[in-house]
Amino acid sequence: MNPDPHYNPNCDLFLGIDKGFRNPNVTLWIQPDRKMERVIVLFAHYQVLRTPDENAKIALEMHKARGYGQLTGGWGDPSAPDMLRAYSLAFGVEIAGPRQSVAWGHEAVKQWLKTARMTKASSGLVFSRECPRDLLVEMSQYEKHEPGKGAHHGPDALRYFFAGWRGGR
Repeated sequence: MNPDPHYNPNCDLFLGIDKGFRNPNVTLWIQPDRKMERVIVLFAHYQVLRTPDENAKIALEMHKARGYGQLTGGWGDPSAPDMLRAYSLAFGVEIAGPRQSVAWGHEAVKQWLKTARMTKASSGLVFSRECPRDLLVEMSQYEKHEPGKGAHHGPDALRYFFAGWRGGR
């Protein structure tokens, strides 16, 4: 695997995680710019049929292979403390449940996407070409959060990130 050309070692790097087993477990590597005007999803990994510990180890291997430096932190599914613990131990930083609600996180994702459309991606939420097609398809179909309906694992991981990152501000 080649180092990520979009990664900036001088900016914070976070994870957004949605737990899955039969449905995919999704790990997103997310980096806001220094001005907090643009957030880029650098990479996404979808994995099925693995335990939280296995997913965390796989994510750490991918993190190293992509040339990413120290992780700043992250947020994931609050209903999965075993997953949050596994990622925290693997990466050596706190991975927590988000500070805000599902609705708050969903609205934040929508607003950041809207900003990207209005500014032609000079600010707002953008996706690296390194992201898998699955994530881009899910994002294009993500109108509102409806648990159990449709593929929304990547958007949920993104929602956890925003509800944690922006939720504390």
